[in-house]
Amino acid sequence: MKDDDAPEKIRRFLKANGYVISKRDITQILNQMAQALERQIEQSSGLVERPLLCEVIRFPNEIKIITELPGTFEESISINFDDNQLEIEAQSETRDYYHIINLPPEADTKSWKYGFLNGLLEITVQKGE
Repeated sequence: MKDDDAPEKIRRFLKANGYVISKRDITQILNQMAQALERQIEQSSGLVERPLLCEVIRFPNEIKIITELPGTFEESISINFDDNQLEIEAQSETRDYYHIINLPPEADTKSWKYGFLNGLLEITVQKGE
């Protein structure tokens, strides 16, 4: 059976049993099922990929960058600045994190501090002139 025939065969089967549904809806359901199966396989293998959540908050005298790094220990975090970009790299048992964040032009990347607690990294950068 060809993959493109499957939705039509399912549609005919459902119609014969009193259920009316379009071929497009069946294709969408099959695609959602395939995505769910892929996620389950990734999770069972320990390779879960998802975007890194990060927020840049501007205050009058400083800029705070807050990002989540679940499962990471502070010793595995690397923070680097290059011009007005912040590079965060970290490792956990199940995932590697790497993210580049563009900072506002007024960020003074020579004056910064950070804190890490319960998987949340908070970096504070002072604003320059």
